[in-house]
Amino acid sequence: MCGIAGIVNFDQSKINPELANGIKKSLEHRGPDFSKVDYINENVALIHTRLSIIDLDQRSNQPMYSKDKRYSIVFNGEIYNFREIRKTLEEKGVRFFTDGDTEVLLEGFIHYGSKILDLLRGQFAFAIYDSLEGSFFLARDRVGIKPLYFSLLDEVFIFSSELKAIEKSGIIPFSADYDSYISYLRHLSVPSSRTGNKNISKLEPGQYLVINKEKSILKNKYWDPFSFEVDHSITENEAILKIEELLFESVKYRKVSDVEVGLFLSGGLDSSLIGKIMSKDTNSDVKSFNIDYQEHFQGYEGEVEEARFAASHIGVNLIEDKIQYSDFKEIIDNYSFYQDDLVGDEVGIPLYFLGKSAKDNGIKVVQVGEGADELFYGYDHWIRFMKLNNLLRPITKSRSSSFNFKSHRGNMLSNILLNRTSFAGGALGFNLPEINNLLVEGITSEYELIHFVDNKWDDYFSNKNSYLSKWMTLIDLQIRLPELLLMRMDKLVMQSSIEARVPFLDHKLIEFVLSVPESIIFDKNNTKPLLKKVASKHISEEIFNRKKQGFRAPVGEWIKKDENYFYEAIKEFNSTTGLFDQKYLNKVISGQDFQKKWYLANLAKWHMSRRSS
Repeated sequence: MCGIAGIVNFDQSKINPELANGIKKSLEHRGPDFSKVDYINENVALIHTRLSIIDLDQRSNQPMYSKDKRYSIVFNGEIYNFREIRKTLEEKGVRFFTDGDTEVLLEGFIHYGSKILDLLRGQFAFAIYDSLEGSFFLARDRVGIKPLYFSLLDEVFIFSSELKAIEKSGIIPFSADYDSYISYLRHLSVPSSRTGNKNISKLEPGQYLVINKEKSILKNKYWDPFSFEVDHSITENEAILKIEELLFESVKYRKVSDVEVGLFLSGGLDSSLIGKIMSKDTNSDVKSFNIDYQEHFQGYEGEVEEARFAASHIGVNLIEDKIQYSDFKEIIDNYSFYQDDLVGDEVGIPLYFLGKSAKDNGIKVVQVGEGADELFYGYDHWIRFMKLNNLLRPITKSRSSSFNFKSHRGNMLSNILLNRTSFAGGALGFNLPEINNLLVEGITSEYELIHFVDNKWDDYFSNKNSYLSKWMTLIDLQIRLPELLLMRMDKLVMQSSIEARVPFLDHKLIEFVLSVPESIIFDKNNTKPLLKKVASKHISEEIFNRKKQGFRAPVGEWIKKDENYFYEAIKEFNSTTGLFDQKYLNKVISGQDFQKKWYLANLAKWHMSRRSS
């Protein structure tokens, strides 16, 4: 795990060293072990901050160069199968001078070009500069575990692991993207390639970009989850055995490290199964981490008792920590800076403190359970959505008919039919009628990002062989997972220089799960039926059958302790942007839905921190 950045001045002007060093400094929390700015030419700079995990030798410091100095690389992440790729390259006569994955990635690109991406198993974002052609190649991993932002404005191209590094550089001005803001209000995140800043884009998951010396940008999708077909020949027993095999392989790959690897343990099915697999193949206790709350509010009881039971059962060492309102107050002024992306989910707060706890206990790497719910149908609201769809099937079959859903947005039936994101449950902020009321009159007609899911629905169901259950997984792989769950994990945990690894999101496992028939993987009365059958061979039924609680933070209760602080931020935001209808905004502020007040305050703090930077 590292921080990467780069700058090109296409007008050949010299890069300001103070500016480049400022970018490096803003990324040092991602890589505190070594940092460097290299000037390839006076007008091209590469920046890297290193968190040493694989091959701790200084020879693996970056930027790294090819033997002939033509190519240079900055790389964030891990390539878990680098040893296999290295062996293939050695058979072709390539000689290596380090024991790490960065040199393998660089040599792989030199030999295979963009096709190297098809060979990689890992989480990554990297940039390679070709000094002969004067071009950059940028790539992001298949599901978006590692972020990568870029901007081309006038004569400057800049990229970075974090949005704030580009914004704080002073090169690219902040320009609020209200379309992204409205998407945030709906989905609590912003789909790639948008960021909330009109002048900065995010590379999409499974995408690479090439920019040449003429400033021409080519973007290409090298992996798309929508492209995988269901294999109806797969039996349930075959699926169980294959998922078990791939998950064990994935966890083992993610233990590849020259430093100790820990675990974030909730006590539920996903993290407990990962922990059990980890503990089967180690000579020492795995350190696991859980966060509890000093004050217990209704609905926010924490999961520490469940984590204790799971830790004892799977054979890992549990390290507990507690947070309270004073901890929340301590970070709230900087929270939008830490979270970087426009993400409304408050779970980033306990994640931040989990990262701190891991760091305080000597851990640099943790495995986490993200992705299992999205792959294996782990949400109750998905089941409810499926039942609702079956109830309304005679009407929804007419989605390609002459019925104009959008023109009937005001009535109850059309609200249900248009609410195709309702399956997302915990990843929804305001509903469509609330957004229409909240925004100043007429503004919704100007923006289309809010209909991202509707458009994906139409695209997907143009294929007569499409399945609604599969669509829910696919759409979450495009929005909720990369833009909310993975970004909060990356940004908030990396504040403590911790790398989070995600075994459920190994692309080999994803591709197989997407091929499993709906009749095997989905159960209208039971969440994660197939994964539970895998887990039953390794962990207690008491763990995987307990009621899902979800990882939450009591921000509503905390807001009540200092309401004016948050309300003033919301009011200042609206006086600056004029985005919200003041009368309806006052109704929200004076109401009792403190969760929605958090979403508004978080947006306000995010916007104002950039406006003043």
